[in-house]
Amino acid sequence: MTDSCIISAETEKNILLYLKSQQVLSGNVDVSVKNVKYLGRLQVRKGQVVTASCDKLSGNGALLTLAAIRDGEIQAETSSQPFEGNVSLSLPLVERLLSKLSHTPVAPSCNEEESLQQAIHLIYQFRRTEAGSKLIEVLRSNRFYYPAWLWHSRVMSREDYIKKALAEARKWGNCDPVVQRETEKILPQLGGSQETVKRCIFCWSLVAAGEIRCKTCQGALRISDAHISPEGSRSSELVQALQAYERELQLNPENSRIAYCLSLGHFSLGNIDRARQFIDKALQISPREPIFNRATALLKKQATPVVRAVPTGRTTGPRVTSSAVHKTILMVEDSQTSRKVISMLLGRKGYTIIESKSGSEALQKSEEMAPDLVLLDVMLPDMSGYEVLSRLRQSAGMAEVPVIMLTGKSKPSDRLKGLFHGSNEYLTKPFDPAKLLAVLEKYLEQPAAAPAGGKRTEPSVPVTAKPLQVSVAPATVSPQKSEPANSAAVPVRETPVMPAAAVPPPVFPYSHVVPQTGAGKADKTVLVVEDSPTSRKVISMVLAKRGYAIEEAATGGAALRKMEEVIPDLILLDAMLPDMTGYDILFRLKNDQRLKNIPVVMLTAKNNPVDRQKGLKGGLAAYLTKPFDPEKLLAVIDDNI
Repeated sequence: MTDSCIISAETEKNILLYLKSQQVLSGNVDVSVKNVKYLGRLQVRKGQVVTASCDKLSGNGALLTLAAIRDGEIQAETSSQPFEGNVSLSLPLVERLLSKLSHTPVAPSCNEEESLQQAIHLIYQFRRTEAGSKLIEVLRSNRFYYPAWLWHSRVMSREDYIKKALAEARKWGNCDPVVQRETEKILPQLGGSQETVKRCIFCWSLVAAGEIRCKTCQGALRISDAHISPEGSRSSELVQALQAYERELQLNPENSRIAYCLSLGHFSLGNIDRARQFIDKALQISPREPIFNRATALLKKQATPVVRAVPTGRTTGPRVTSSAVHKTILMVEDSQTSRKVISMLLGRKGYTIIESKSGSEALQKSEEMAPDLVLLDVMLPDMSGYEVLSRLRQSAGMAEVPVIMLTGKSKPSDRLKGLFHGSNEYLTKPFDPAKLLAVLEKYLEQPAAAPAGGKRTEPSVPVTAKPLQVSVAPATVSPQKSEPANSAAVPVRETPVMPAAAVPPPVFPYSHVVPQTGAGKADKTVLVVEDSPTSRKVISMVLAKRGYAIEEAATGGAALRKMEEVIPDLILLDAMLPDMTGYDILFRLKNDQRLKNIPVVMLTAKNNPVDRQKGLKGGLAAYLTKPFDPEKLLAVIDDNI
């Protein structure tokens, strides 16, 4: 039902002005936005935009794309539907960002998705210069189209260019998991110099001169006569890249560089027969190429280990092992914060994570993806974890897959209930990261034991999960025959990051939004004042990953006593504590000459504007609400230490 207080589409076409009006009204509305180019949706709660999506964009990039619309059709309805916030920008900041861009000449509009697909297609053809031009076309049309920034970073070979492009992708793609994983992987490898670096043709990591294998994905950069392990590489990134290159070769059968790349990939996996097939293909196209002839001679010397086919989907027959992919974990958890923290922990160990926030979604994904292990919460929005577990055990494909329950329900009766329904292990929150990883390794590094409380069946080998697909598929561009080369060995002329005249410099308050293992942070101490053990554990883990030293206090009195011994560099403060309020502590701090200059960030579930104003007037550096976004929390702390 349309709210009569809401400005109608007939009277307001400027999306930003409309959203500013909602700040005044403090309304709770769901807003759909449409014009000739974009279709998007916004969730506004208490006058603030909390969720944004626009075509394939989400989060900050989607909000800015929609906010820039001046000719949109707006439909809004009052709503009390739950939301998962993915926006970290306030409307005043959005207005300032768009105001900065308004002074830049307007670039011709293009179909961003179509042009991006063409650029990806060109990248896998090794036509990097043309791909760079296409990506610049996209970004001139929409500065906030973060997938284009991600791919732009991949075609760069100068450290400073890579770093700038990744920073842009991170700002606008703040909630995109592909962007997050790439940034966490690549940024620590960069020094920010103007030196030219070599890139892995499979996972885009930096590789040192003379290396014959990528240290990240173990992809071969050239075929050598070194011993090949029967296991080969275990990188899911390598497998996904091979799938993309194989699709490209089907569209461009005369491109010898793609065929050579596929030979390198299968050589990396230990699939020597397949590697020979593709090097033969490359030689048919370019018979005089010396690098192909050397590779052919070396491959003939190799013994043929067990062939592993690149997985293309769920298998229907007996389960077969494949060392070509990482183990895949289906994580069923309704808390966005918990999902992000667990994904961050497991992703750094090399596991591929499939996320589900409900039981029904988990059951569907278990059929599509065939995970190697399930990490299951008990309390879910649509059904209990016990019900999900029972249905998994009734599925022929999931009966033997290990299921680890990870939940806040710690009663012995709950534990027994979980084991009775067929879980292999029952862990409680707050969890010990080392213990969780040890339990996962126990089940993923050896054949699964029969689930407790369930019948033992004949052991079967786990099915390999269907690899995650790249979010944008290649489009068709007319093939172009190229001279063979390995981009890791032969630098390709590239299109540099756009100059300031082409795209205005970024304006963004959080300059360190990427979680990194914290070199240079260990000498900074954060005091976490929080009475919930679970919240303290989660917050401390997020900050520790950044490298900060952590002090904890469960009460206001404990926090004040601790500051008699240790003066922290920043205080993270809850508003509601057992013995006093966070505002009482804040007042004491600001009236203590020894402590008054310590920045204080309040992190609380109290999201009333009055509470926020009270805290900021009292001297807070920032006021954040729960459930919190780990990246935003880290960004705020980085800015204030």
